[in-house]
Amino acid sequence: MSDSGSRRARASWSQARHDLGGDITALEFGDTVSAVALGGQSEPTRVLRLQLGPGALARRHLRGASPGEAAIEAAIAEAEERIMPLRPLVAADSLCVSRDPRIAWIADVLGLPREPWVDLRTDAVEEGFNRWVAIALGRPATQDTLPTAAEFAASLLVLREWLHHLGFAGIRAARTTPGHEAAAAPRGPRRRESS
Repeated sequence: MSDSGSRRARASWSQARHDLGGDITALEFGDTVSAVALGGQSEPTRVLRLQLGPGALARRHLRGASPGEAAIEAAIAEAEERIMPLRPLVAADSLCVSRDPRIAWIADVLGLPREPWVDLRTDAVEEGFNRWVAIALGRPATQDTLPTAAEFAASLLVLREWLHHLGFAGIRAARTTPGHEAAAAPRGPRRRESS
């Protein structure tokens, strides 16, 4: 991901900080490197490049509609390894946001309303991931309408690991396609309370 990924993460952060306030964690996927902007001040306190992108992850581990259990586990392990070091950097009350079209695609596929901002809850992502795994491990795709494309699967997997390991209750996804610009929205899911 070039500096454009960092600029996109910063732009997502700025929009969410303006619209929603509070501490923001903005995630933007890149093919091989993703970017994260963090903080709750007038500017992000950190903009980080994460050596994890759905495209590269798909090419390494999730080729074909049925990559197999070992490949899925390897993809999960890689995502966890890249995401876990971020946990101490994310404020306990941070709101997770994104304007990434892959996350909006996941929201669409999972049947969430076509609104300018949508709350994609962690449990819905987990349910979608479990549906994809069932298809990838052999359940006939005719029993489910979930895409089997490797890029979709890798995006869903990375988002699942991101939400789970950083303790977010969900992600506020903004739709920024032409004619459907993101608008100001009420506050969305923050990090879950630790048990």
